[in-house]
Amino acid sequence: MTFTDTHHLIGMRQRLLFEWMVVVTALVLLSSVLTIWKDLPGIRDINHRAYNLSMQAAPKLPPDPNIVIIAIDDASIEALGYWPWRRAVHAELLKRLHGARAVGLDLIFSSPHPIYPQDDLLLANAIAEQGRVILPEILSPDGWHQTRPIGPLAQAAAALGRVDVQPDPDGTLRAMEPRRTPANGGPPLPHFSLALARVIGQDKAAIAKTLATPPDTARHIRFTDSASRRTIYPYAAVLNGQIPESTFQDRIVLIGAWASGLGDHLPTPLSRTAPGVEILADILQNMQGDLWIRVAPTWITVLAGLGLILPVCLGLRMLSARRGLIGVLIAVVFGLITDALLLQEAGYWLPPAGILLALVLAYPLWSWRSQEATLSHIDAELERLRIPLQSEDTTRDSDTLSNPLGPDTLPERAVRLNRAISRLKQATQTQEETLSFLSHDMRSPQSAILAIIELRRQAPNHSTEETALASIEQQARATLRLVDQFVQQGRAESATLNLHTCYLDDLIQECCDQRWPQAAQRQIELRFEPRHPEAVAHIDRELIGRAIGNLLDNALLYSPTRSVVECSLVPAERYWNIHVQDMGPGIPEGQMEHLFDRFHRLSGGAHKPTGSGLGLAFVKTVTQRHGGRIFCVSPPGQGARFTISLPAED
Repeated sequence: MTFTDTHHLIGMRQRLLFEWMVVVTALVLLSSVLTIWKDLPGIRDINHRAYNLSMQAAPKLPPDPNIVIIAIDDASIEALGYWPWRRAVHAELLKRLHGARAVGLDLIFSSPHPIYPQDDLLLANAIAEQGRVILPEILSPDGWHQTRPIGPLAQAAAALGRVDVQPDPDGTLRAMEPRRTPANGGPPLPHFSLALARVIGQDKAAIAKTLATPPDTARHIRFTDSASRRTIYPYAAVLNGQIPESTFQDRIVLIGAWASGLGDHLPTPLSRTAPGVEILADILQNMQGDLWIRVAPTWITVLAGLGLILPVCLGLRMLSARRGLIGVLIAVVFGLITDALLLQEAGYWLPPAGILLALVLAYPLWSWRSQEATLSHIDAELERLRIPLQSEDTTRDSDTLSNPLGPDTLPERAVRLNRAISRLKQATQTQEETLSFLSHDMRSPQSAILAIIELRRQAPNHSTEETALASIEQQARATLRLVDQFVQQGRAESATLNLHTCYLDDLIQECCDQRWPQAAQRQIELRFEPRHPEAVAHIDRELIGRAIGNLLDNALLYSPTRSVVECSLVPAERYWNIHVQDMGPGIPEGQMEHLFDRFHRLSGGAHKPTGSGLGLAFVKTVTQRHGGRIFCVSPPGQGARFTISLPAED
């Protein structure tokens, strides 16, 4: 490997390292930005789905047996009559709950009863007698409107608390605000569960943590298991005394709607819909035990993303494409499982959308950049090898491998790489053939010259000086002829074509005129009749003329004395066919396959040519570089007809 090759290889590795660092930086920035902007619609949806999966996979919160629900269910409505019931009914129910530690009456009494106004006083007295009843109030979503119980009920209640919650845009309830500030700037209003917890007075440390949280801060709820629901008693059964009052001794009682079509039922992350009163019980249990799901801060999520993205990118750089893809998929699954385990064991949840999107984009992004770096390196190497971007004439209808999509597309680059590989193989073969040519064909005339000189020195009387000089001249000219053919072949393969519009009739006639003396010396008639003055082609006149001349030289060489060599020009669709027909012995069928190979000579027959075997190879190279074709037809005993087919110019 040369110093230049080593330098290019080092440059390639440095370019890949740079592209890898760019990919890592882009992915980390993408993950960080999407983590910060986690409320964007698409990102938010991914986070919500991931949160639901984590909640469903994690162990569910067991219901607290000290929290019971008195449900206004379908059976109670059937027993007590159509809803709404008289407020005196609720007053009777409260008289049976004197032993309860606290009662949360999740029913809105925002206006006096229009038919039985005396019931409002009965209910207020019952609330006051119980002493630990919490009534609900509602703060509108915009924070401007507040719905409160009527005055006597509000004064009798131990506390008021908000029952409003704000589901996420997909309709699922995941979080609530323990304290919410009205839009008019009043003091923060506590949630119903917070008011209950403060009335109970237990777990003051957990309540203090909640109160220390800034107002309007959402807390994510840990929901109870639907398979083991809370203790629930029908409203009618409690009212009618079927449930002993001692059942509710020192227990927290929540009274609310449970019947279908009555009250609010909200979807939860556990793929079920829960009544509002059950959700209040779950929130209260979270409040008492400080069991909230805590969302990790943004900086922790960013660091977690960095901890996943770096190993994945290292794997993509070191592994194969297939193993790298498998590694990315494993990292995505690992991230989801880790997120679920973190929620299960520590109660923390990391919004994974930014990390997951960065991981998913890691594979295509690295594939793109590494491919671009590799292809750029290949382009540079092809340029060093002087492989053209496209075929030299892509407008011709020839057997070109050029891609019509352009030189920068992957198929075109693959074609160019394949072309370069073919040229390298051809160069290797040419090198071997050239070494053989130099070691044999070029040495033979020089060895002959040295032998003549040595013979002249040792035996001066063996031949005259004139004879020796003639022999030396003959061998020297043979050497020059071989060198000329070798140089012309190299020029035909690599030199830039000097293309001009050329009249083919004139060119063929000129080639025939140049060889008329040679034909006349052997009494061979060289025929050509110009019949197509309109025959025009865009060619390198010198190279095509030499190619036609090579065919004429071979025809004259192999044709017997007093025979005919005939040239003709024939149109063939979008091509002009130049035929050279001789009357020689023809070409054996077994040699037709390698007829146009470099350094290939015909064997057998009366003629034993001393050429280099480059004449027909030169013709083939020149013809193909012009977008044409060369072929030969040689029926046994009828001579050979060579045809150069060149694209016609419009």
